[in-house]
Amino acid sequence: MTANSINPNQRIELLDIIRGFSLLGIILMNMAFFQRPLTTMSLGLGEGESGIDQALAWGLFIFAEGKFYTMFSLLFGMGFVIFYDRAKQKIDTPKWLFLRRLIVLGIIGVAHAVFVWAGDILFIYAVSGLFLLFFVRTSASRLWKWGLFFMSLPVALLWLSTVSVNASGQSPERAQQYQTDTNEMKNTLSEVANFAHEAYSSGSYRAVTEARIDEFSFLWGVDIFIAISTFLGIFLLGAAFSRRGIFTSSEIQPKVYRKLLVFGGIPGLFAALYASSLPTTEMVLPTVNAALLYSLTQIASLGLCLAYMALLALMLDTGKSKAKSLLRQMAPAGRMALTNYLLQSVFFTTLFYGYGFGLYGEMGRLEMMLMALSFWLVQLKLSERWLQHFNYGPFEWLWRLATYGQWQALKK
Repeated sequence: MTANSINPNQRIELLDIIRGFSLLGIILMNMAFFQRPLTTMSLGLGEGESGIDQALAWGLFIFAEGKFYTMFSLLFGMGFVIFYDRAKQKIDTPKWLFLRRLIVLGIIGVAHAVFVWAGDILFIYAVSGLFLLFFVRTSASRLWKWGLFFMSLPVALLWLSTVSVNASGQSPERAQQYQTDTNEMKNTLSEVANFAHEAYSSGSYRAVTEARIDEFSFLWGVDIFIAISTFLGIFLLGAAFSRRGIFTSSEIQPKVYRKLLVFGGIPGLFAALYASSLPTTEMVLPTVNAALLYSLTQIASLGLCLAYMALLALMLDTGKSKAKSLLRQMAPAGRMALTNYLLQSVFFTTLFYGYGFGLYGEMGRLEMMLMALSFWLVQLKLSERWLQHFNYGPFEWLWRLATYGQWQALKK
């Protein structure tokens, strides 16, 4: 028996709307890192900014940073359940089909990181997604517990490392070794960042590609365990929601959404505000400030993400007709989320990098936000137009073609 890809008529409108909305948050956050090396990444307010740029940086930190990648990750977990359950009804080897899907996604991610932008998220999604196959028979009541466990594991290990480092400070030998390790890590980070900065600002495409490979390898080489554990945890939470029909069922669940809005939004907002009051820290080796900042941002990202998703669900369910109409305009972009995500990288790296238009580092926060919003709005319109004539976005079509190994009808 052969598998068939999901028919456009089988799609869940709310999930497409949430995907379309998340594209806005992702481009708003990525804009800053299209204009500087990823290895300079640190949590908190942007350095050297003042006035309206500093206020916008603070607002993005509170309401956007981490929230939309968490949203994308929850949707990935929900999509896993939907994909696997539908495949299970059609073929005897749904695990193999999902594995092929992940392999193709990983290849797209590596190509994206090497040839377009080192900040790719698709590769780590593919790697983390492999572990979902161990949970295909797990009930919803256990999925969310496993999800919280894997999300909390890096936080717990960071605190244990912090305690260990502070305890070792009592020994002169260990304190010296800790300082040596810290300096070596900072020097390596600086070398990678300096090379990337020079390449991105004025280097050739070949130099930029070398810098992308260095940054991508460094970022995931250092943080691979933390990334896999965190993303797997979020995927499992999304799978738990899907198993319970939250965000995925045609059945109206306003009580559930109101609870998520309140119990996600309030602690998430307070955690984000508290985190914003802490000094910016280098996330190099464990310190009390780094552990506290990381813990708070994890709470803020998950809490506010769930609140945003719940708010969209409530607006679609109980909102006025005009509000529903506006929300539905985001659905086509959500159906083409992979294509739109990749196009954001292609467009803005070409705009900013030296091999393109060379505007690297020349735009302030306000200009970047206005440009990001404008590009997202254009994507909404172009996605709508595209799907009037085609069943899938270009990269969605290629992903399906490679996954199923049979021709997919692109044109309607």
